[in-house]
Amino acid sequence: MATNEQLVRIQEQFRRQAAAYERLASVTDAEGLRRLVAVSQVAPEETILHVASRPASLTMTFAERCRQAVGVDGTDVLISHARAEACRRRLDNVRFVLGDVERLPIAAGRFDVAACRAAVHHFPRPELVLREMMRVTKPRARLLIADQISSEDSAKAALHNEIERLCDPTHVRALSESEFERVFADLGLTVAFRGHATIDYAVSEWISHGGPPEERAREIERRMREAIDDDRAGLAIRLEDGELRFSHTAVAFLVAKRGG
Repeated sequence: MATNEQLVRIQEQFRRQAAAYERLASVTDAEGLRRLVAVSQVAPEETILHVASRPASLTMTFAERCRQAVGVDGTDVLISHARAEACRRRLDNVRFVLGDVERLPIAAGRFDVAACRAAVHHFPRPELVLREMMRVTKPRARLLIADQISSEDSAKAALHNEIERLCDPTHVRALSESEFERVFADLGLTVAFRGHATIDYAVSEWISHGGPPEERAREIERRMREAIDDDRAGLAIRLEDGELRFSHTAVAFLVAKRGG
């Protein structure tokens, strides 16, 4: 989403696959969303910004716990769906803004918390998005970053990302945990908390969210089956009762701005 070209790709992909993406269990996991909100330590009087808000399930979970929640996303269809859902829930302290996450249409120093969930792997230059999150937050703000991670083994990470891109061409790269740490350190951010989770998928369900053509879906399954031995993609790919399944490892970081 950092460049116009990538933003156009994301808009095309998520307009086409919005309904399938919004049905993913990992997207609608209410308990997982509540845990992330708790990690942020958001207080009732605080304001939060959710970057790359997508269907905005997290934005609305925040809205139940804080004074105001704002979601920013680059895809008009997802913004429209989020506004309709917020209206259905009668949430009057949440709003949604269409915008590029590398150039947030938000004034500086406004928010107590900025969050980004399951989106960093779409960013060509994640450090620029984090800089924007720092710009629009207050001096003592917290940033909540949660995403899938790749293996520290470069060969496993490369195969992981190749498979992801076959399913969803807007996937750029899942960072490893140590790469996240280096980005935070380079930006002067301090890790205050980290938590790990495992997200399990049936490969058929996961493929449906990306909607690749049939021949590419077959290629994904072939590569995944070949990667079972020695966990070659770092995705714990396995057969369970004849069904092909795998797991993402996800990490949630709460990081503090310098002086925070």
